[in-house]
Amino acid sequence: MLAERYKIPKEKIHQIESVLNQKDIDSLLILSREGSDPNLPFVIGDDAIHVAAAFINKNCKHKMITSLSDQKKFEESGIFSEVITYEESIKEVLKEEFEKMNIKKLALNISEEDNLCDGLTQGLYMMLSDIIGKDSLKEIEASSEDILQLIRSQKTDTEIQYLSESIKITQDIYDEVFSKVTCGMSEMEIADLFVEGMKKRNVVNGIGGGYSYPIVCLVRAGLAHRNPGHTKSQGGDILIMDFSVRYKGYVSDIARTAYFLRKGETKPPKEVEEAFNTAYKAISAAIGFIKEGKRGYEVDAVARKVIEDGGYPTVRHAVGHQIGRECHETGTILAPIKRTRSDGLVKVGQAYAIEPTVIQDGGLPCMLVEENVIITKTGAQLLSKRQDRLYLIPCK
Repeated sequence: MLAERYKIPKEKIHQIESVLNQKDIDSLLILSREGSDPNLPFVIGDDAIHVAAAFINKNCKHKMITSLSDQKKFEESGIFSEVITYEESIKEVLKEEFEKMNIKKLALNISEEDNLCDGLTQGLYMMLSDIIGKDSLKEIEASSEDILQLIRSQKTDTEIQYLSESIKITQDIYDEVFSKVTCGMSEMEIADLFVEGMKKRNVVNGIGGGYSYPIVCLVRAGLAHRNPGHTKSQGGDILIMDFSVRYKGYVSDIARTAYFLRKGETKPPKEVEEAFNTAYKAISAAIGFIKEGKRGYEVDAVARKVIEDGGYPTVRHAVGHQIGRECHETGTILAPIKRTRSDGLVKVGQAYAIEPTVIQDGGLPCMLVEENVIITKTGAQLLSKRQDRLYLIPCK
């Protein structure tokens, strides 16, 4: 169990060592308490209750300063050359160990734009500044944003394995839900089917955690990031669902759309089918175009054009984003050029959710289908099984 628990952290540590040497940064410091920095458990496999300072060093001799009560788990990780403890306050021990390391350039988890790279709290930064000296810290500090974006974005084989399993479980639950949905069920009743599926498989929601509801929207009742309501389905309704699960720390993100056939209908109306087909073509265009070396905004433009050329309003959000430890992972996003991180490069090992969407107001058809891919040396490889037609639910 311990070997599996620390497998990904050790892979991530090797990635960090490589980047530190490339950038000539002596150390990445993750300073955390009570789970304040989300990158600490990701990088070293465990969180800290009391204040802890993890120095990941380019010389591969890593050092953890921690309380006595947290000591054992960090020793068990096998990541650190030294695990140094303190009893009451970390300050004196941190100052002493920092001076020993003779750090000339120090990466800190500070970012103005990326929440997943901004884990160092104001209070802990002030403490560090007091220990090292305000001017001295300013001279050596740098943002770790590039480092964290790289290690969170580029998946190892183990990460891809876990992510693939989360996607498989998500699809299994979708299949089960669609086998049980009937006309007349409310959004809430349909959402309850997803909760049942999670409980049966011992997984939790990838967004919000626990057995929280996924997005389940009858378009007639309003398409938005909202909780499911009590509106009951009826013939002619379009049902949109956006759902993810977390498996061993890795999160899927898959959306599906269904249509409730009116009495006497054997297929959806033309305008409904055309909206679905346009969304499908846009996803196909993005998957066919995305590959290593492309910019995020270039991929966005290809998929966005299909939606617009179909006569629909432009996509209101990014046509894709990375997935991994979080449903909306850091790094390159597939969004218009003016959006933050849309000029980032697509790289091998990155996983994306692709979701160019048909969104219309005034009760007109809306379509949300979302697929998950991994970037390989030859392009995008599907991790999800594509929805190639609308799910049809008859109403008597």
